[in-house]
Amino acid sequence: MAETIESLIQTYADRYSAHDAEGVAELCEAPFLAIREGVAIHMADHDAVREHFAGMMNAYRGQGATLWIPITIEAHQTGDFAVFATVRWNATDEDGEILRDTRTTYHLLGGDGGWRFLSYTNHF
Repeated sequence: MAETIESLIQTYADRYSAHDAEGVAELCEAPFLAIREGVAIHMADHDAVREHFAGMMNAYRGQGATLWIPITIEAHQTGDFAVFATVRWNATDEDGEILRDTRTTYHLLGGDGGWRFLSYTNHF
């Protein structure tokens, strides 16, 4: 399990760093839920998920973030087909300076097609 979760998180990081909102949305189930600063953001379909991630990527890019690096991944299996994974992220600028050091918890669903994101909660 750990290897496939790590692989999924790295794929997510690569696509996020490449500013590939469609690619990130392809890793997600819809409807999708994001919790940011204590506010629930409900996304009913794939297009809403893609637009959400595009907006987040644009905001972080505007702050100079160019690379997202998963520093640690702590996964907790919750049955045969679900995992909560908390990732400590570093976002760096083009010079490698850390702009953000943050944590996000993801709820993942496993199935025949592999692991997919159901939701995330930012820890800020």
